[in-house]
Amino acid sequence: MPVKQQRAATLAEDLDLLLDELCAKWQYRNELTGAELIAKKSPVTALDFTRAVLVAEGLKPDNEPNLVRQVKRKFVQRYGLQITSEAYEG
Repeated sequence: MPVKQQRAATLAEDLDLLLDELCAKWQYRNELTGAELIAKKSPVTALDFTRAVLVAEGLKPDNEPNLVRQVKRKFVQRYGLQITSEAYEG
């Protein structure tokens, strides 16, 4: 069950917060935005989010099983397996 804690008014803004957390934890460059992730695909799934983060860092998700697991876990703890703007803001 995801931890329900809305920290921003919109999903895009909250995804930005999660991306910032990942940046701080693993020194990622954070070249993604929540708005970009939502525009690419809705719902945003844990796996899509994880792959986008790692690809933006120049990594191949298939070669980074530990990072995939860790980033995916952060997403799932926050949103569950997937999230839409409507579900987040509703």
